[in-house]
Amino acid sequence: MSLAGRWLAITLLASCYGFANAASTGTIVETATWNDQPFSTDLTRIATLRLHLHDGDFRIVGSDSDEIMIHTDGKNRAQTRKMQVQLKRTGNCLDLTFLHVPKNEVQVTIVVPKETNLYARMRGGDLSVDGITGDKDLELTGGDLQIQVPDPAEYGPVDLSVRFGDVSGSRFGNPKGWLGNSLKRDGNGKYRLHAHVFAGDLTLKR
Repeated sequence: MSLAGRWLAITLLASCYGFANAASTGTIVETATWNDQPFSTDLTRIATLRLHLHDGDFRIVGSDSDEIMIHTDGKNRAQTRKMQVQLKRTGNCLDLTFLHVPKNEVQVTIVVPKETNLYARMRGGDLSVDGITGDKDLELTGGDLQIQVPDPAEYGPVDLSVRFGDVSGSRFGNPKGWLGNSLKRDGNGKYRLHAHVFAGDLTLKR
């Protein structure tokens, strides 16, 4: 299988969202390198997906599948041969940590079940989130963050901020601030949205 078409599939035996009880109180850790064949693991009853992305160009996309799939593309995708993905499950929380990700001319797409509570921390680069229903807790140190919000009424507490840069998109009203932008709103929806960029731009789109 060529690197252009290589996918890493993590089969979930149930939807990631909506399970209140943990299957286990123990911790399970697995690591896969990009030269390995796709693999599956029993990850039932996951309530929260936590992504540790470091640097790079990442796109998170929701789907109707009960799998998590990871795909790489771009001019320098051959450099992903040393990339590793570490999975750590503790109770009903799954952590994915990406190691040795090329910084230039490589895009990593992470396809997840669309009904997912999503947590992501990233040091630098570009991050976009599309088609995800559930709570979102996203922070980026330097770069651009784009979040798709088809229906603002689905959200309750909303907390958006940029220290050096702009918040754009009027999905929740107009941001405030002369040095950086911020926006807070308490709605009636069931989901929470927290997003922060230290230096860069935060864009909300339909």
